[in-house]
Amino acid sequence: MHADAANAPSLVISQLKITSSNGQFITLYNSTGLTLDMSKYQLEYFNSYDLSKATSSRLISLSGTVPPHGYFMVNDGVYTLCYQLSVDSVSLGLSSTAGLVEVVAFDQSTPGGSVSPTLQDYVGWSKTVAAGAQTLPANTSSFLQRQPVDSSNNSAVGGPGLGSWLGVQPDSKNICNIVNSTNSSSVLTGYGDLLPSTEPPATILSAGSDAAADSIASLPASDIGLMAPTVTELLPNPAGTGNDATDEFIELYNPNAASFDLSGFSLQAGTTSLHSYNFAGGRSLPPHSFTAFYSSLTGLSLSNSGGQVKLLDPMANSISASAVYGTAKDGQSWALANGKWYWTNHLTPNAANIIELPPPSKKTASSKTTKSKTSTAKTSKAVKTKSTASFSSQDTPARTPIHTWTLALVAGLALLYGAYEYRTDLANRFHRLRRNGRNSRADRPQVERR
Repeated sequence: MHADAANAPSLVISQLKITSSNGQFITLYNSTGLTLDMSKYQLEYFNSYDLSKATSSRLISLSGTVPPHGYFMVNDGVYTLCYQLSVDSVSLGLSSTAGLVEVVAFDQSTPGGSVSPTLQDYVGWSKTVAAGAQTLPANTSSFLQRQPVDSSNNSAVGGPGLGSWLGVQPDSKNICNIVNSTNSSSVLTGYGDLLPSTEPPATILSAGSDAAADSIASLPASDIGLMAPTVTELLPNPAGTGNDATDEFIELYNPNAASFDLSGFSLQAGTTSLHSYNFAGGRSLPPHSFTAFYSSLTGLSLSNSGGQVKLLDPMANSISASAVYGTAKDGQSWALANGKWYWTNHLTPNAANIIELPPPSKKTASSKTTKSKTSTAKTSKAVKTKSTASFSSQDTPARTPIHTWTLALVAGLALLYGAYEYRTDLANRFHRLRRNGRNSRADRPQVERR
């Protein structure tokens, strides 16, 4: 079943991640100059590197297309998609102990004829080194990349199962590059023609069906290694005397320190009914600039009832897209700021966006004013009550009247205390009074008794 090593396969297994943490993936490399229809290929997985010992296997169907010298990832996790990387998300369930993956092509030579499978490539792995097994590096927790497979010379593995493997990991400075797990040296990835946009990840679309045309389409040489431009502002509904046919605009931002060549790129407007404008050769975006393209140039009419704008590369891949908007606001632009899209009153074609949100409605303002007045009144009342209580308790203390019996008791005790202190004087005074009384009675004339 193995093809002759002299015949270079169309699809090469270039990267693997067989540990289950954060998901698994298999990356395939298109070694040809043609766009490949992935529905004609399948992955077959065995739970042992030795097919005679395998107890189970699984056939994984593929879909979509992969551009010339492009990469196709089959994954069951969430990964940052680097430029020119097609994706087919399926459940994998690879074993990190031992396994084998094959890429098989099904070629139907004549309509109605038989389909003969042809092995394109394979790789096996095992924690135990065994004779005849294609073993992977011991550090299987990192990404694993096959050598040599790169985009600098479009070289590919000479035959199925050939080529060495290297343990790699994502570069902390650039997640679309990888480095050697053992010495941190840079490693070619092969899919870094353009780095990802600085804004949210773009949606990857399949290329057109015309293989001949797709094989001709390519990126301008000066764009290699640059970041993708970003759609930043749209004006679907000009206000006042604005004319939809001339005054609507779509703005792009170039995040690079070099000019970005738009030759072969296109703008696509709409969500169901799509309309496109293709940039002519020689059109470019200045470094670190915002550039507005008006409808008088593009001929694109943005719908007032909802829509979206995308920037497509020469292979028809979407590399940047606006959020889908609803009913277009009169005289407001749909603008990007800090990763979110807003309607704003401040139009800024050819300049950084300024998000000026619409003023609140009168009803909302009245409600807020009433609420504010009520709150102020409550606060004032609370302050006034607190102030009165403070004055009453400190400046004019309440006076409690003394009971009459209390006064009488105090007076009685005072008299008793005085009598005790002056008891001698009072006794002498009482004695003199008695003596004087006796003397007075003795001096009276005696009345003669008859």
